[in-house]
Amino acid sequence: MVIPSFRIGATSDRFWNLTEFVQFLAQHQGQAIELGVDPEAICLENLGVYTLLDAFEFESVCIKTWNPLEQHQKYNIQFNGPNFWIQNTYEINPELHTWDLSKRFLCFYHRPTAGRIGLASYVWKNCFAQSLVHFSATIDPNNLIQFELDKLLTYDVQQASAAGEMIQHLPLLQNSSAGYTATAGYYYDDPLTSMYKHTLVDIVVESHIAGRTFFPTEKTVRPMLLKKPFIIFGSKDYLAYLRQLGFRTFGDFWDEEYDGFSGGDRLKKIFDLIDMLSQKTTVELEAMYWDMQYSLDHNYNLLQQHTYQTTITQL
Repeated sequence: MVIPSFRIGATSDRFWNLTEFVQFLAQHQGQAIELGVDPEAICLENLGVYTLLDAFEFESVCIKTWNPLEQHQKYNIQFNGPNFWIQNTYEINPELHTWDLSKRFLCFYHRPTAGRIGLASYVWKNCFAQSLVHFSATIDPNNLIQFELDKLLTYDVQQASAAGEMIQHLPLLQNSSAGYTATAGYYYDDPLTSMYKHTLVDIVVESHIAGRTFFPTEKTVRPMLLKKPFIIFGSKDYLAYLRQLGFRTFGDFWDEEYDGFSGGDRLKKIFDLIDMLSQKTTVELEAMYWDMQYSLDHNYNLLQQHTYQTTITQL
């Protein structure tokens, strides 16, 4: 018997196909159903999926997800398996494993989520000369619906002014007119990766940032493969879970207190960290960079040799 299935399309807290999902649930009441999630590891409780499911009665519900933290007492959660973003092995040009001291921060974004708009505009306004900002989102009227400006206002209303100024200049492109799209920017031999020679710290904004979730994507893997430290706007305890996998983060070099927070509180803590690093001299940062080589090599080797852990324990 074929089990009816549906694939949920959403951001961390917004359905893209809510009407179709509710219609599917109503049509298949009393049956066994199967659900998938796109993108891979959205926290379903945060999205409101369980509230909708509880409004109906089903023989059984199986939910397939890449989120290892997803749990539910009533519904069957099926974990899809090891993270595919960290399973591959890549050849990296050794020239990319350097820093020429010219820039400090890298913002490398496409989809205009609240965290990306907030961080890119903060760097753009406060330390632009120290940074490379590549933000390929466009302000074409058909794309404006993707901008999470309403969420940014709940994160930090004071950042709205800088965000409004920066958005008028989008897209901000570095080295490539092709931009950062589904087929340009995901690969580690892409011309855009030359930016890593010029920058020290990659300010990463992950895809899954709300609720109970942990799923490193290429956004986290890329600075590891290119041997650069990172600051990550992700879900609460994201760095702690990375360390459970065996990777090293950078609490020996700067305050990673921000990992205990999510949303707007995490964003503001990262602003403070950017301010601190922007005030250091180039000599101080270069010394720090050389001191962290062990951690950078460790993360790179863990990925290339596949010696990381594959399971985590929920905090």
